[in-house]
Amino acid sequence: MKTNILVITGQNRDEWDKIIASLQKNKSLFVFTANKAGTAYKLLRTEAINIALSDYSIPKVNSISFLKKIKVLRPDVEVVFLSENANLSKAIAAMKEGAYDFYELPVNLRLLNAVISKAIEKQALLFEKLELERKVKEVFDFGNIIGRSKPMQRITELVSSLAQKNVNVLITGETGVGKELVANALHYNSARSAKPFVKVNCAAFNKGVLESELFGHEIGSFTGAVTKRLGRFELANEGTIFLDEIGDVPLSTQVKLLRVLQEKEFERVGGNETIKIDTRVLAGTNKDMKKLVEKQKFRSDLYYRLNVVHIEVPTLKERKGDIPLLVSFFINKLNDEKDYKIKGIAKEAMQILMNYQWPGNVRELENAVESAMALAQKNVIEPKYLVAFTLGDLKNYSSL
Repeated sequence: MKTNILVITGQNRDEWDKIIASLQKNKSLFVFTANKAGTAYKLLRTEAINIALSDYSIPKVNSISFLKKIKVLRPDVEVVFLSENANLSKAIAAMKEGAYDFYELPVNLRLLNAVISKAIEKQALLFEKLELERKVKEVFDFGNIIGRSKPMQRITELVSSLAQKNVNVLITGETGVGKELVANALHYNSARSAKPFVKVNCAAFNKGVLESELFGHEIGSFTGAVTKRLGRFELANEGTIFLDEIGDVPLSTQVKLLRVLQEKEFERVGGNETIKIDTRVLAGTNKDMKKLVEKQKFRSDLYYRLNVVHIEVPTLKERKGDIPLLVSFFINKLNDEKDYKIKGIAKEAMQILMNYQWPGNVRELENAVESAMALAQKNVIEPKYLVAFTLGDLKNYSSL
């Protein structure tokens, strides 16, 4: 891709002609020129300018005001000033207002090209960051809670209502229904979205390791603790923590979790320092929490602290009308991620997916679509590519 550079020339026409000629030799640059501020403003409005290389002394224009207006019109444009009467105070003033660099005329052309290359590199990093932020927002906005069914409309309404409210939320549902996606949407649409979002699978650790994961530990607190470690709650300070599989937390650890939720404080394992935090807690589970409380396997006081608001994510078989939407979403997503060229799915193949009972829910559906796309020798998913459904495993079908 070419980089668009706008050159705003000064009165030393010979010097600026040399600069323009040097820039035009660079095949990766497309050079626009202007000799007055009005023309520059018009080009900034109408063209995708990346870099502005400007004389500091444009007739009838205050250079700092000119820079400020460029930054209003196009905050992403990097501005490099050149001046025949350069001095430190001018350079400092320009840099304070957002100029990328400032040099004296006549300028070493090799140096100038190096400076422009660095400015382009800086802008590329900015665009990369903005694109990443866009993708994060796209992935975690409400639109990615896919579904038009009534159960999913209810989920979207709940997430929209709760995202900005600093309350703990218990998210329940079978494995694979999308509990983590709901947690993502709650965090990334909240006032805490710029702060850390830390996820912990509580079922993945035994009791001792889980406490260290959640609360951290001090040096020497147990065998192998050779360094101090910050826990997940500490890392999530001012942000959000998602405690997945919360029903698997041991009773002894539940006591410490209760204190965090009530008092917003804890001590690291083996430590005496009380650490204060401000962390929103989201919890997820595929277990019946009320039954765990009845069987005294989960503390009732902790359950009520976590369950300020409850979101039950429906199973896929409860929202089968959403399957075509989900299939389309997964095809587009996987085409983008893995450069597949699949355009759609055959009617007969879709009917197979609609008839299946989906014990693994949305996660199983995504896996089935990905498998079919990987095997497909045409640009359409046909029934024969749904391998999991053509090998005689029909126990989860309602009808065929």
